[in-house]
Amino acid sequence: MFRCALSFVLTAFLASPAMSDDCPTAQTAKLGFVLERQGTIAEVRPASDHFVHVLNSYPGGKKQDVIYYRGVFPISRFDDTARSINIPVSDLRTVFPLEPKARRALTYAPAQPGKVGALISLELTVTGQEQLQLGSCSYSVLAVRNRFLNADGKMTSEHTDLYSPELGFVLAKRYEEKGGTQTTIKYQNIRPLGRISPL
Repeated sequence: MFRCALSFVLTAFLASPAMSDDCPTAQTAKLGFVLERQGTIAEVRPASDHFVHVLNSYPGGKKQDVIYYRGVFPISRFDDTARSINIPVSDLRTVFPLEPKARRALTYAPAQPGKVGALISLELTVTGQEQLQLGSCSYSVLAVRNRFLNADGKMTSEHTDLYSPELGFVLAKRYEEKGGTQTTIKYQNIRPLGRISPL
């Protein structure tokens, strides 16, 4: 009786989709993966020399191409109506690896066709590590605080990236609200590139 029950349990387990098959890993992420949130789809494809190409598709049909360095720093952002480029004036390679308690800084100039803006300093501080759930998938992420400062050293904005070293990409952003509350905006589902999303 026990053997029959055990056989049934094993058969049911093997017949169900394995989480390792459905959830991108460090190895399979090299082939790309898809992130979804409220009708927005991001197709993430690692490129050469640590660059990451992302194609965002929005519910209204708008598409946007973004190139990131290591899935953290946006180099370029193109869509039907706007084009922007961040021109680094410091070595992006010195930012990595990111690890707990790491502090990094870089400087860049935001640019649009025909116009280059004033230099911006970005301070990156890894403030902790936590687990982030995307659908049935769970990832260990680093909480990376981003502080943006203008040429006068005044902070203009701040948020926290929840960055997955395993996937090499930011999976969520956290914002501090007035009154000390926090708002986390994250993707809801993740799957390997080429896998059809379940209904």
